[in-house]
Amino acid sequence: MADNRVVRREGTKDETVHSFFATCFQGVEAILAEELRAMGAKAVRPGARGVQFNGTIDTLYKVNLRSRTAHRVLFPIATFDAADRQQLYDGARAIRWSDHLSPQTTLAVDTVGTNDQLIHTQFTSRVVKDGIVDWFRDNGGIRPSVDLKNPGLRINARLRGNTCTLSWDTSGERLHRRGYRGDAGGAAPLKENLAAAILLLSGYDGTMPLVDPMCGSGTLLVEAALIAQNRAPGLLGRTFALTDHPSFDRRAWDRALSDARLAVREVDGCPIVGSDISRDAVRAATAAAAGSGTDDIIRVVCRDIGDLPPQSTGMVVTNPPYGERLGDINELAGLYKRLGALLRRSCQGMTAHVMTGSRFLANRIGLSPGRSDVLWNGPIECRLLHYDID
Repeated sequence: MADNRVVRREGTKDETVHSFFATCFQGVEAILAEELRAMGAKAVRPGARGVQFNGTIDTLYKVNLRSRTAHRVLFPIATFDAADRQQLYDGARAIRWSDHLSPQTTLAVDTVGTNDQLIHTQFTSRVVKDGIVDWFRDNGGIRPSVDLKNPGLRINARLRGNTCTLSWDTSGERLHRRGYRGDAGGAAPLKENLAAAILLLSGYDGTMPLVDPMCGSGTLLVEAALIAQNRAPGLLGRTFALTDHPSFDRRAWDRALSDARLAVREVDGCPIVGSDISRDAVRAATAAAAGSGTDDIIRVVCRDIGDLPPQSTGMVVTNPPYGERLGDINELAGLYKRLGALLRRSCQGMTAHVMTGSRFLANRIGLSPGRSDVLWNGPIECRLLHYDID
């Protein structure tokens, strides 16, 4: 059984290299891999819905704080044969779980993947949980409690064929939860890390003006402002599960926080403007900008898409409704036609980047994209269409 155990070293910088796995939306793997390389990760290997990489504890802390596109960062504990229930249970029970939690720590197990014998993820999670709590029963008699909503330690079980990898989730809540938006956030809001991926795939680097003429709850605007400021999303006040792990290195964490704060830059001359016809959406976008501390560089106005004044430089990035979640596709066709007319009339010389889950609606724009990227917004296959407006 492969073991990637964490060993804490007091008073010295731990240079031990570990293997990690950062999860993400399908289609975002390449841009996440670029992020990881820029943060000093080694042996970066994109896979399905995630990227494997190597690094030290410093790397782990940096990725949690700074990644704009990851869901979670997993730290593999052990890999073992798990062709059936008994092998899975024995493999989970063989791990020294006191390295990862105390009997007083609450626990949850999530499972990804199946095989011929382990066909239900909830059953697999329960077997792994049984192996963990039985290890504690055998080594002291006190069993940890289960808390599915807010556990002290979340374990990820990933089945690939007859092999299982158990990892601890170092992030806790998914990393898209930056902390600047409440649960309301407008109807069907775009996830923060998917918005960041859209911007990065569009080539946005924070040095050019950006317009979103259908900004909704403002997620694209705020993520653009954070990129412009080079501000790590993890600096916005959220917590991380890694700080509760027995291996937590306070000095390394403080270094990561200090480095992230020093990297923040002043923004001058790259306006970020959003508009929406809905006053509720404008209020939500304004609140998100204030909650993220980016309201000094974001301007949000209430106006119809047809009232956008002519633009001269920069880019348009937008995620209009596409029928899967909001509105009816036939009713939305007129909106997409108006978007195309707006781009031709008011955005000459700019680039435009439109995220949509409907090919029918994309065709209503009436422009030919130079390229497109396939992204999955949960179960919805979407395309990010890139236009050069001549």
